[in-house]
This record gives sequence, C-alpha cells and structure tokens, in this order.
Amino acid sequence: MTTVLLNADTLSTHKTLNLQFSLTLTITAEEAKRLINRQVVPQLGTGLVAITPELLIMDAHPFWRVPIKLSLPHWGDLGEVGTIMVDALTGKLQLTDKLQERIINHARWLYQGATLQTK
Repeated sequence: MTTVLLNADTLSTHKTLNLQFSLTLTITAEEAKRLINRQVVPQLGTGLVAITPELLIMDAHPFWRVPIKLSLPHWGDLGEVGTIMVDALTGKLQLTDKLQERIINHARWLYQGATLQTK
C-alpha cells in the first residue's frame, strides 16, 4: 500500500480535491527501508528496525518517510521511536545529528518504561 500525504497548508479551502500525477521513483519503498536498516540502524542501537515506508510528496518532490520502531526479543514491539526521510529519486537520507539523538533518546525512554518493575 502506498500513501501520499499532503500538507493541509498547501490545499485550498475547497472541499473537492482532484489529484492527477505520474511519478517515476528511482528508489522503491523496500530499497528505502533496506537503506535505513543497513546504514542507520546499526549506528543507532540494537532492537531498532525500519518498518513500512510511506510515500510523501513535498514541494513536488517524492520522499519515503520510514518509521523506526524498537523491538526487543523479550519485550516485543515497544513502539515507534522516530522517522527518517529518504529521497525517492536519489536515495539520500535526510538524517541530522539532532534527529539521531532524538531517536536514540526515545528508544531509551521506551526501553526504560518497559523494564520497570511492577509491584
């Protein structure tokens, strides 16, 4: 399934929306996911994995928005920790140091919450 996300700020106030476009993508959703899993996830930490990308069109340019989730053997899926954008034409990752830090911090927060002892 492919999703096209549109920013509401770019839409007019009309209730009818007619979309017609044609895209030729150099990078498929699976390739974008693979790029993240091979290049980024090993640097961020154990248990992180890229999941199903969404196609996002920004300023007439296609990107794959790839969610990252934390999944651990004894705890299962703990939740989404962030998203990384992949240019669907070039394969270039839109990843800053600040975004990497936010993803790592969110993963730590989810892990700590999952491992709290309950009485």
